[in-house]
Amino acid sequence: MTVSSAQREKTAAFNRMHTEGDVLLLPNCWDHASAALMAAAGFAAIATTSAGVAVANGAPDGENLSRAFQIGFAGGIANRTDLPVTADLEAGYGTEPEAVAATVAQAIAAGLVGCNIEDVVPGSGELMPFELAVARIEAGVAAARGAGVDFVLNARTDPYLVGHGDAEANFAEAVRRANAFLAAGAPSVYVPGVQDAATISRLVTTIDGPLNVHTVAGRAMPALAELRDLGVRRVSLGGSLMQAASTFVNATLAEIKAGDFGFAARAHSSRDLGGLMKPWLRR
Repeated sequence: MTVSSAQREKTAAFNRMHTEGDVLLLPNCWDHASAALMAAAGFAAIATTSAGVAVANGAPDGENLSRAFQIGFAGGIANRTDLPVTADLEAGYGTEPEAVAATVAQAIAAGLVGCNIEDVVPGSGELMPFELAVARIEAGVAAARGAGVDFVLNARTDPYLVGHGDAEANFAEAVRRANAFLAAGAPSVYVPGVQDAATISRLVTTIDGPLNVHTVAGRAMPALAELRDLGVRRVSLGGSLMQAASTFVNATLAEIKAGDFGFAARAHSSRDLGGLMKPWLRR
């Protein structure tokens, strides 16, 4: 696989964002316009949201769109911005380690600097067996090393989301898996579904590497300053911004149905949006 020097530089820079400087605040896009808005807002990097991409293309989340589709979308974003782009690639599109290795290799070939890989069996709501979950991360890391890039495989573990057990059981399993993933070579680990500062603090002090947390629609989240003080290294939005946008549309449609068109006065103009997208078209 041939990797350009520009991609190598972006990947190395993205890797460093997990250990150097301020907290990596990572917005998740679901189409080209949302990605362009994020770039224009001055974020250091962009991620995709599998849930948002799925919904925007007529499917629920959970590998209902193919690996080729999700990587193709994320690669299209990466090829239209100078920012590092990482992708939510769900559970890797196959249970076996070889599937994760193929997913990582294809992500690198598409121009991406990282991806999330989760440890839930798609459609089951159950965690994969521990040994298999670790082997999958090992395979993904090996694929990245084989390509000679500092690709950020953000290893995600989901005890809190699937309800593995009570609070202590979820904590223990999240830490066990996160540390095993780090030992397998993952540069970063991701524990979604945790919103309270006390638990986040325990995770930071018990996990032996950079921790990614994320905002969840409908739940309160500590402010960035507090997360910074707790030692969190990466904060992503997941699908929550897309969900907030859909909530706005839903509420606005109710206003329109009632005869109120005030939303239009607050909207971006066609000229503004056209100007936003022009640089992307020329790439």
